[in-house]
Amino acid sequence: MRKRLTQLGLVPLVFLLLGWASPAAAQVSSPRGLLRDSLSRVYDARTIYGYGDKYIMAGRQLPFRKLKTEFTAGVTSDLYQQGRHDRAISRLLGVGAVAALVGSAVLRKNEQFGGIALLVVGVGLNLGSLRFNKKSTELVDRALWLRNKDVLFGSR
Repeated sequence: MRKRLTQLGLVPLVFLLLGWASPAAAQVSSPRGLLRDSLSRVYDARTIYGYGDKYIMAGRQLPFRKLKTEFTAGVTSDLYQQGRHDRAISRLLGVGAVAALVGSAVLRKNEQFGGIALLVVGVGLNLGSLRFNKKSTELVDRALWLRNKDVLFGSR
C-alpha cells in the first residue's frame, strides 16, 4: 500500500515538473523565434502605414511628398506616381469647386442669371474631386502595401 501511494504521489510531481520545464524550454531561442523577432524589428523600423492623410514610419510622420523616395522603380513607384497625379487633379477640382460655389453665391445674391448654373458646376467639380481623391488614396495604399511586403519578405 505504501509503495502504491509513493507511485501515485510521484506521477503528479512529474507532471508538475514537466509543466515548469516547458515554459523554460520555450524561452530558449530557436531560429524560428529569431526570424520572428527580426521581422518584428524590420516591421517596426521600415514599414510605412497610413493614418488618415498622414503617413508614419518608425514612429515619425512622413509628409506625402517624402514618400517619393521610399519607392523603388517598378510597380510601386508607378502606383505612387499615378496616385500623386490623381491627388493633384483632385486638388485642382476642389479649388475649382470652391470658386464656382463662391461665384454662384455672389451671382445669386445680386439676382443675376447663372447663379444656379455655377452652383451645379461647383457641386459637379466637388464630386469629381472626391472621386479622384478616393482613387489616389487607393493607389497609394496599394503601393505602400506592396512596398511593405517587399521590405519584409524581399522583392518578388
